[in-house]
Amino acid sequence: MFQVNVAGVIREPLTSRYMMMLESLEESGNDILIPVGKFEAQNISSRKCPDGNCPQSPYDILSPMLDSSGSIEFSKLVIDDCCGGIFTAKLYLKTKDEDIVMDCRPSDGVVLALDRSIPVYVSKVLTC
Repeated sequence: MFQVNVAGVIREPLTSRYMMMLESLEESGNDILIPVGKFEAQNISSRKCPDGNCPQSPYDILSPMLDSSGSIEFSKLVIDDCCGGIFTAKLYLKTKDEDIVMDCRPSDGVVLALDRSIPVYVSKVLTC
């Protein structure tokens, strides 16, 4: 597993698909592109706004709920598998009583990771 930086989102010129760009922080040549939908691309891009004055998104409804509980700590996001071109991820959480691992879409996990400065990792064995 290696840590990545969410570099942003691009739109491929030939296919018009949106791709989330993940840059390896540890090993060169391990950068990854993950296809995302237009809605997801917009929400990821909105978290990368340079001036810090990011537009609101539907994901923002989660923040007050998560912050009000005060008992959940986000540990990391791990993009762990790819089967048939579909990437999967796990979000690691801690409460005072237990560790929780939740399945999530990589794009949803990345939005939470960017909002909360959670480290993002990619499994070394991703085969699509």
